[in-house]
Amino acid sequence: MSIFWLSIGAALAASIVSFSGIAFAILREERVRALSHYLVSFAIGALLGVSFLDIIPEALRMAEAEKVLPYVLFGIIFFFVLERLLFWYHCHEGVCEVHTFTYLILWGDFLHNFIDGIIVALAFLTDIRLGALTTLAVLLHEIPQEIGDFSVLLHGGLSRARAFLYNFLVALSIVVGVLVAFALGEALRPFLPFLLAMVAGNFIYIAATDLMPEFHRLTRMRHLIGHLALILVGIAVIVLPEFFF
Repeated sequence: MSIFWLSIGAALAASIVSFSGIAFAILREERVRALSHYLVSFAIGALLGVSFLDIIPEALRMAEAEKVLPYVLFGIIFFFVLERLLFWYHCHEGVCEVHTFTYLILWGDFLHNFIDGIIVALAFLTDIRLGALTTLAVLLHEIPQEIGDFSVLLHGGLSRARAFLYNFLVALSIVVGVLVAFALGEALRPFLPFLLAMVAGNFIYIAATDLMPEFHRLTRMRHLIGHLALILVGIAVIVLPEFFF
């Protein structure tokens, strides 16, 4: 099998991970929405964990910190402005049927998966074994992140059907990334650290400004401890694969 088709197969396998949230389908709609409130805590941990412990370190391995970190800051500001524009466009009289952070998470995931596709393709072009290990690492990171993202989409007002559909369509951007990488090759590599930094800025912005403030309303210590525990679990499932790769 050619390297091209190996890369496409790896990308499709990663796209299928977007159905990690299928576990929610066995539950009733009301139960899913109640559970999604708690899984938002898991999503916070996953988003912050993948940003600070995976994406930013990966970007820093590709370029100097003084060049990469400003793009993290730029990403935070850029997605703040984008969210305001989405709010003005989609919300009427200050009321949103679907919260604007759902669109941000989809845009961030699209870019993140697109970059993963480029990285997977470049890894296969370097060495088949490296490509296989890179694909496995992507899969292990994507599962907890996709579950967290799915819960955020539900929490933001999307139905389960729309959340499944949007998650899958966005996940297909990894295939687009593979195709672009084979078309442009090494010319893309210099831009990867800065794109990754912007993705990290997106995830940090969503976790810190859209999701975390919701828990400031918690008044009972047991609720606070429970949500904090889920945040730490979200971080842990991002960290664990690092011990194997």
